[in-house]
Amino acid sequence: MRRGFKAQAETAAAAARQLLGLSAMVPFDPWAYAGHLNIVVLDFEALQLPSSAVRQLTVVDGDSWSAMTINVDGVHGVVVNPAHAATRQRYDLMHELAHIELKHVPARVEVSSSGLMLLSDFSDEQEQEADWYAGSFLLPRDGIFRLRSRGKAASEIAVIFGVSKALCEYRLRMTGVDIQMRRASDR
Repeated sequence: MRRGFKAQAETAAAAARQLLGLSAMVPFDPWAYAGHLNIVVLDFEALQLPSSAVRQLTVVDGDSWSAMTINVDGVHGVVVNPAHAATRQRYDLMHELAHIELKHVPARVEVSSSGLMLLSDFSDEQEQEADWYAGSFLLPRDGIFRLRSRGKAASEIAVIFGVSKALCEYRLRMTGVDIQMRRASDR
């Protein structure tokens, strides 16, 4: 990750929450934020894919993709895998919004002979940035600190914010909240 990126992401998340009238103690709605950014979140069912394609994408290869972003004439659209848990969809959408907001450019793009983009990969650094950015929006440090200081478990905090326990544990660890709590209790 670029130097200073984590602080930049936390600041952007706080500004977005303020703009949307949200405190650090309530869930962040990536769908509403996408609307604010004029990014279309496409309903998977509305794509009207053949049933064989739906089965391939949601059952056979359901774990091979989380979300994808398309850009047509300067308009971004995101499709989220409907086979995933709601907590995962929330994170995946925010992760895609992060790539768009951060203006990440794929490191590799594969295109079919007909011109259809089949696959794009971002660099490891860009993936790490999108992960941190998404986490900053969904689990603000100030909010998780306040809840942790009230004795809330990671699983309880995850439910409050509508994210997975694993993401909450990651943010508690990587933002230093858990270390701060341990040091405070050692005094």
